[in-house]
Amino acid sequence: MKPKHKQLIVVTISLIVTGLLVWGALWIIFAVWRRFAALNESLAVGLLTAASTILVATLTITLGRYFERKKEVEAHFREKKSAIYDSFLTAYFKFTHTESRENVDQVAFLREWQREVILWGGATVLTTYLKWMAHLKKGVPDAQSMFLMDDFFRAIRRDLGLPNRGLERGAFIRLMLRHPDVFFLMARTNPNVKLDAVAQKERDLGLEE
Repeated sequence: MKPKHKQLIVVTISLIVTGLLVWGALWIIFAVWRRFAALNESLAVGLLTAASTILVATLTITLGRYFERKKEVEAHFREKKSAIYDSFLTAYFKFTHTESRENVDQVAFLREWQREVILWGGATVLTTYLKWMAHLKKGVPDAQSMFLMDDFFRAIRRDLGLPNRGLERGAFIRLMLRHPDVFFLMARTNPNVKLDAVAQKERDLGLEE
C-alpha cells in the first residue's frame, strides 16, 4: 500500500470516529432534552446548555490531546528514521568513492543497519531495499541495479514526508555517475546494459578522467 493511500485511510478513519463521537453526543443531548422538556421547559434549557458546554469542552480537550499525542509519536518516528536513513546514505556515499572504501566495514555496518531498519523503517523502504539487495547479490552490476537504488532513495524521501513530484526516475543516479548522460542513453537502448559496458563507452568517447 502506498504511503499516500495509507495516510488517506488514517485520515478517513479519524473523521469517521470523530463523526460518530459527535453523533453520539448529539443523540444523548437530544434524548436528555426530550426527557426534561416533558417535565419543565426552563429547567430543560438550563440543563441542556450546561451539558452541551461540558460535553463540547470535554470533546475538544480529548480530541486535542489525541491529535497532539499522535503528532508527537509521528515526529519521534520521523526523527529516528531520519537518523537511520542518513547513516546509510553517509556510509554508501563513502563506499562509492574508491579512496574511502578501506575506511568502511561494509558487512558489519549493514548487519547493524539492517537490524535498525527492521525496527524503524517504512514498509516501502524495506521493500525497495530488499529488491535492490537481491539484484546486487547476482554479482552483475547493470542499469537495473542503478534504477533499483534510485527507487530506494525515493522511498526514503517519501517515508520522511518529502515529495518526489517533479523528480524523474533515475534522478539520483546523476549524483553517483560522472557522466550520467552516457548511462541514460545506453540504458534507453538496453535496460539491462552492464555498467562495465557503460564505462567502456565513456573511455571510447574520451570521457574517462
